[in-house]
Amino acid sequence: MKNLFTLIFAFVFLQTFAQEYGQEGYQEKRYDEAIEDVKNNEFESAFMGFYFVGSYKKNQLGSIALKKSDSILPLAQQNIRKKIIGEWVLSESGSNWGFEKEKDSLIKKLLIIELDKFSFYDLNIKTNKMTLTRSEKSLFTKRRDMRGLLFDFVFSDKTLWSFYYDEKIKILRQVMTGQESENERTEIVCGNSEFIYTKKE
Repeated sequence: MKNLFTLIFAFVFLQTFAQEYGQEGYQEKRYDEAIEDVKNNEFESAFMGFYFVGSYKKNQLGSIALKKSDSILPLAQQNIRKKIIGEWVLSESGSNWGFEKEKDSLIKKLLIIELDKFSFYDLNIKTNKMTLTRSEKSLFTKRRDMRGLLFDFVFSDKTLWSFYYDEKIKILRQVMTGQESENERTEIVCGNSEFIYTKKE
């Protein structure tokens, strides 16, 4: 029964979206929503909204929206950096095919995120000694993903990673989203490598 209600909800949502999508004034509505996002300092949502408006229809409003998306991109990216700052201990790793919890051990995997870099350590929980195993600059890719976003970090080996802090369950997710080359990027949509961290106590 629950699955039936879920299917009905999804059908109604998609039908409503499809009806609104082609209606007169839809582009203006999405533009106004993006403006409200800016006022609320929700720069990631605003960037996505303006970019959508610019891609939806090639007109004067679309051109203005694309310029706005470009101008607030640095603010959106800085917001993402700020949300994930902290010291994080790896708790699980895997993919959407399944996850495996980290084994009980004296050595834990520690990730320290600062505004300008990611530092990966082996942490001895008995002695509190930290051994640096990898360091990466905090750089965003310049290659858009399938949604037109520029929110993935690019590491020195050209792998692309999305970092997301889930406030509800207090975990940090690190998800491999693809690979960057000189002129383009790949995108992984299934079986993405993923690491789940909890805040270091």
